[in-house]
Amino acid sequence: MKKQGVILVIATLMAVILCGAVSAADSSTIGGEGNISDVNSSEEADPILWVDVGYEYDDDINPDITVTDSDNNSVSFDKTKYSDTLYKLNFTYAGVTNGTVFNVMVSAPGYITQIKPVTVNQAGTDPEFVGTADFDMVATDNYRLGREVTAKADELLDFENAEDVLCITTAGLAYRNGTTTEDCLEGILNGSHGEISYGQGNLLTFQSIRTDPVDFCFVVSNGGSLLAAFFKNGTLIPAYLGTFSAIDQALWENTITPTLGEHAFGYVSLANAWKEGLSTDILRQAAYHGHVCLGTISGQAMISLLLKYYPPGVYGDDGELEATNYRAVGVPGNSDDDAYIYSLDLTTGKRSWVGYNTAKDNMVGFIRWCGTTKLGTLIIMRFNEETVLQLYKQQTGNNAYTGIAGELAFNTWLINKLENDPDSLVEILYVFENITPAIHNNLTGGVESKSVVCDALGLDMDYILGLGLTNVASQRVATNYATGNLTPEQIKQIGIDAAKKAIELFAAEGIDLEKDDYDLTVFTTAGYVRVKEQVMDMTMDGIFQILGSRLSRATLLPVHNARYNPLYFQFSLEKTLANGTRTVISKTLTYDPETGTFDAKNGSSCIIDQVILFDPPYDALMAWLWHNHVCGGSSPGYLITNYIYDNFPLGTDESYSLIGTSISCRDDIYSYLLGISPGAGTYFSQRMTSTTNGKSVGILSIYDSATKTRRVIIIDWTSPKFANGSNSYEEYIKLYKGDYSSPNLIFAPTITVSADTWVTEEEWAIICAGGNARGDSLKYIKGLPVRSQTDLIKMKGGSEIPNGGSSSQGTGSFSTGSLISSSNGSGTNRFSSGFVGDSGANVSAATETTTTTTPAAGDSGAAYEVTKATAQGTDDTLWGTYAMVGVLFVLVLAGAGFFFKGNMFGK
Repeated sequence: MKKQGVILVIATLMAVILCGAVSAADSSTIGGEGNISDVNSSEEADPILWVDVGYEYDDDINPDITVTDSDNNSVSFDKTKYSDTLYKLNFTYAGVTNGTVFNVMVSAPGYITQIKPVTVNQAGTDPEFVGTADFDMVATDNYRLGREVTAKADELLDFENAEDVLCITTAGLAYRNGTTTEDCLEGILNGSHGEISYGQGNLLTFQSIRTDPVDFCFVVSNGGSLLAAFFKNGTLIPAYLGTFSAIDQALWENTITPTLGEHAFGYVSLANAWKEGLSTDILRQAAYHGHVCLGTISGQAMISLLLKYYPPGVYGDDGELEATNYRAVGVPGNSDDDAYIYSLDLTTGKRSWVGYNTAKDNMVGFIRWCGTTKLGTLIIMRFNEETVLQLYKQQTGNNAYTGIAGELAFNTWLINKLENDPDSLVEILYVFENITPAIHNNLTGGVESKSVVCDALGLDMDYILGLGLTNVASQRVATNYATGNLTPEQIKQIGIDAAKKAIELFAAEGIDLEKDDYDLTVFTTAGYVRVKEQVMDMTMDGIFQILGSRLSRATLLPVHNARYNPLYFQFSLEKTLANGTRTVISKTLTYDPETGTFDAKNGSSCIIDQVILFDPPYDALMAWLWHNHVCGGSSPGYLITNYIYDNFPLGTDESYSLIGTSISCRDDIYSYLLGISPGAGTYFSQRMTSTTNGKSVGILSIYDSATKTRRVIIIDWTSPKFANGSNSYEEYIKLYKGDYSSPNLIFAPTITVSADTWVTEEEWAIICAGGNARGDSLKYIKGLPVRSQTDLIKMKGGSEIPNGGSSSQGTGSFSTGSLISSSNGSGTNRFSSGFVGDSGANVSAATETTTTTTPAAGDSGAAYEVTKATAQGTDDTLWGTYAMVGVLFVLVLAGAGFFFKGNMFGK
């Protein structure tokens, strides 16, 4: 028994030692209790918290620090920086005693938010209550990927000694591990050490969808040659390392295309256009579209001619949310549509672009309106591909589409034409003056007047030419515009000056702006607008230099605008008032190019600041920026997007298309987030009246390129109802995050399906053209037989569905599944699906299913995880846990000694 007794003594001693270590570690103080008695609980004291913040990478970031008391009440404090990592927080707090605990939370872009309890105590004869906390910030997985893939690319391509550096990526809107990937972009920017920035325009992002792989392509330019490193789906070993400028057909077909995948031409064409000096705003437009091509450049040429010969009119009153300067009526499927939708802010959600397959040519009609006379001018243009190809052959002796090398050479010629002779790329076919409101409304669906809504005819040339109007295209007169000569550094200085002016304006109200402040959001038209034909991108680097605001942090947000609109910067600060409520204080600075100064005003120019208090998801915020404002009409778009991703996820070789039928602001949201567009031939706008479409908001198409089969679904929407006096933006954002527990939600929104079948490509063409001669694609679909994918393949002469494809939900009536669940895995959801019968009529589902799952990192829209940690623990582990494990382990050993006599424990 002696050995067992010794073990018990050792166990007891170890328990005492370990528990003592726990007690010491948890104190989180400088010194002990001392000889000074605790202050009276009614007296105020001035505690001091010393907070040391270190980062996983060599980042210089001013962290966001918040303090709460044990009751989770916010504590205001003054912060002083003592070194690169050490911060002193001092504040006044009533009732502080030795052992009072405060909770300190530290956040930084790209890092997981940490919370630590910090205990304050007096030390010796010092009357101050002091506590300390050390934070070793751990990078998010996405930030780490961005940093490490950039470091690997730098190692391979030698950024510092290259003439120029470019990064093209799918990161941003693409999801990885259940969250958006803006942290990858932050990692690229910080990891490139200034070689890549938003201001330089050398970070290009494709218009990705949630299910896209997160790919990165880095390119360096040296002496006119391009060397690229491509990293596939989050890996750090390059899938391709080689030339982008000397590509022969064998390399293209055998290596680059199969390795880089569907974006292969996008990467290569963007890199070559960048090398040729294509303007950075047009490069971003091309990245939105997916590549540089004849249609992209021709669309930009249309913009040049439109502004040259037919300067902007005025739609709506000054400051009106839906106001634009033109309307466009197009024919989807040609890349030019994406050019003017992007660069002139003619988005479909603002009813500024309407179009479906009403014509066979590459045509678009622009309507310039006069608000005074209530008359307009209709300008119809096209790019004639055959004519352009003949001109190219005539001037160069080459054919355009002779393999990859021939197409890239053709692009180079097109870029030169765009800069020097845009008229040669585009034909102005017709110009009709005195377009009446009735004509306008018939073509566009009635957006000239909010009180008049029609079923849009689109670019119906039979209707237009049948009006008997006089074509005055030959009478156009050019307008001359002044061109600026600011250097990149001078443009950057505009941003620096704006940031310093904002600091001054807030200081006048007793508010100090901090660098890297999460509560400060800068909204700007930079990135879209030009000043005297110069892009203003470098102002964003100026803003970042002073305030640390950046798009990847969701603190510098480019607001979609036409390129001729004014350059402004709106500085919006989230502030807690004395009564505890949160509000936003905004200051707007508009740049005057003639004087180089700013016109300042208190208040907003961009009302997206109304949602930042409620922390919207990153991708919802990006979609609102695309729409260029937040409004009740756009709010349903994110819920419809989630419904589509959750209920109709894309499989291998599948892609979305959509026909909008009840066009509203929401169309901008889901079209942007589903990666569909008119220029890609995947978005159509057939505006119908409520009499025609009922509750139907769109026709979703899922095309399987492997089986060459297509499924179409009609989606219906019913809005939620919120209590009077509640904030609808706050309530919608709660729904985005899966929170249906709000007492302000009287009844939840519903999304139902009123048709679901598989169609032939001939039938799809009829649907895209408006539903045969009836002009009603919804009615046409509901008149089709309800088929399964297997049915369709048999119709086409096939048999089994290859690759294990699904043929479900096409049998006449399909069962309702679980209600909408957030694709990022969070929340409680209450949407009902519908049934479809042979008639295509909707029958409401009575059953309601609620799904609750654990929120994924980033559900708040900030893409930061939150972990709980103690003040002195490392790697976020609890000393108490270690202590208990140690004690239990020793006691187990002791017990084992008693029970295992005669074996190795008892001898």
